Amino acid sequence: MSGIDLYLRPFWVYQLIYIPFVFAFGAIVGSFLNVVILRLPEHRNIISPPSHCPVCKSRLRWYENLPVIGWLRLRGRCAHCGTPISVQYPLIEAICGVFFVLNFVMAYMVLPTAPHIGGLLPAYLGRGVGVVATWPIPALYCILFSALLAMTVIDLRTYTIPIELTWAVTIPALIFHAIMPIWPAGGLPPPLSQLPPGVDGFDLGMWTIPLVGPVGLGAGLGGMLGIVISSILIRTNHLRYSFLDFDFYVKDGDEIIDYPHPRRELEWELDFLGPIILGIILGRLVGSAWSGTELPLWAASLGGSMVGYLVGGGLIWLFRLAGTLAFGKEAMGLGDAHLLACVGAVLGWVDPILVFFLAPFLAIGGMLVGTILSRLVRGFARYIPYGPWLALAAMVVVFGDRWIEPLLEAILNVPLNLP
Repeated sequence: MSGIDLYLRPFWVYQLIYIPFVFAFGAIVGSFLNVVILRLPEHRNIISPPSHCPVCKSRLRWYENLPVIGWLRLRGRCAHCGTPISVQYPLIEAICGVFFVLNFVMAYMVLPTAPHIGGLLPAYLGRGVGVVATWPIPALYCILFSALLAMTVIDLRTYTIPIELTWAVTIPALIFHAIMPIWPAGGLPPPLSQLPPGVDGFDLGMWTIPLVGPVGLGAGLGGMLGIVISSILIRTNHLRYSFLDFDFYVKDGDEIIDYPHPRRELEWELDFLGPIILGIILGRLVGSAWSGTELPLWAASLGGSMVGYLVGGGLIWLFRLAGTLAFGKEAMGLGDAHLLACVGAVLGWVDPILVFFLAPFLAIGGMLVGTILSRLVRGFARYIPYGPWLALAAMVVVFGDRWIEPLLEAILNVPLNLP
């Protein structure tokens, strides 16, 4: 039986068993995201107390707390005091469930010509290895989708992106990309025959993430070590956060760009970036001593995740520094840098570049639509922070990068050979 036959054989099983379970699990995650969205910006405990009515404080019974169904059963009102329950709750739960299902379908139920992660998983599935052996990477994508959804809603409401959500993506990304090469059950090794031999620098081999050689691994380790050092220096008050006096100058109702001293504050950000840049340089020098050495797949994969994190965050931070220096107004937010950094930790170093260049076009399109709606609908707010556009661009790249590459090649008239 051919690999494709093995790949398609359990199709009906996935339809009848896995998809309803995946949707239900995603909706449960969405229910938790509602708690995160509500409490995290207010620095409240996201575990305790359990879900309750914010007005009468009545604790929700288990069947009232069921994702989507509970809201429908209550007809959108508290069963005790009649207070309206925001439609945001079932919407977030349903959207998260749909994202989980779409991710599962792209990973396991379509041919490997389209999905982002389809390059690797069919190679396993074609050898009779199923979901149990390959779940870490699809699970990582679900973590990314969930965090991006929460960050989008929080950013729309508060114009901030909690850094805790970005680390909730980055840490699993580093772990999962390192263990995936040694994870498959049944003693089956990864399909190494489909990977090109290790090369110095970036290796665009067929894997869940662009691989790196010794130089890339050294740069990634050095940069991440620099982040740890800078964070410790901030915690011990040897460095300080930038824009500490922001609330003194910018009051409620003012525009963010009204802050009068953005160039001055960049000094502190450059101090924070110093150990990171130095770590990258030293890491590259150390890695060059092993130039040409073939790395173990887990090390090349982990290095790809670390380099992706640094490239994603570095792109936004570089644009922020240059824009602020040039125009004297704060250009982009640090939350945006952390957002694209965690996307890079999941997707590798190539896709954050696509996200970075795609997001402005989505933002421009959104502003045009917002301008039209603001004239048609009274009270319609047309200003949307940049974080949601980065999140949307990341989703477009994840689910459509196999179509984006031919489009870019046609526009640029050059072969890209993206992984």
